[in-house]
Amino acid sequence: MNNSYSRAVVFSCIFVLLVFVAAGCSGRQDDDVSYDLQSLEPVSEVPAESDDSPQDNIYVYVCGQVVQPGVYEVPCEARIFEVLKLAGGVREEADLSAINQAQKLSDGQQIYIPSMGGDDETGQEGRKAEKPVDDGLVNINTADVSELVALPGIGETRARAIIDYREQQGPYQTVEDIMNVTGIKEGLYGKIADKIKVN
Repeated sequence: MNNSYSRAVVFSCIFVLLVFVAAGCSGRQDDDVSYDLQSLEPVSEVPAESDDSPQDNIYVYVCGQVVQPGVYEVPCEARIFEVLKLAGGVREEADLSAINQAQKLSDGQQIYIPSMGGDDETGQEGRKAEKPVDDGLVNINTADVSELVALPGIGETRARAIIDYREQQGPYQTVEDIMNVTGIKEGLYGKIADKIKVN
């Protein structure tokens, strides 16, 4: 009797223990599955870099015997003949024999187009080598601020405006062109016309 009772108690304990163990394993598996699902995160895609990056542009200054002297923005691989087209082409008196029109441009470059038969060129860009003549006149294409302020009615502000204009628009073609500068009208021009020159 006692042995039978003891065996029954042992079997009951073992059964209960197995039930708890099975329940525990089942719950742990569910927890693991639930944890894994909740921890999943979408992988963010890294956008591919575009090969169509914008090309850098450069600025060049075209002057001399061109239709529209000035500063032009062109692609960094542009060549001289291309920027001459942007400047409206060259004048009839232009001498292109000294210019390598196939040359690649560089940022800040100045392209000077000389005239036929009258200019001495120096340097690979054909820039004009001027020989100053002491005739008492102020060359408004080469004069600095100190020379320009010596003219009647021209202060430092107007002198700088004269220089800025020729740097942006190109050399003055005639002395009358100085009236295109802000602040210089016919009255002031009449005072300085016989004291200035362009070559």
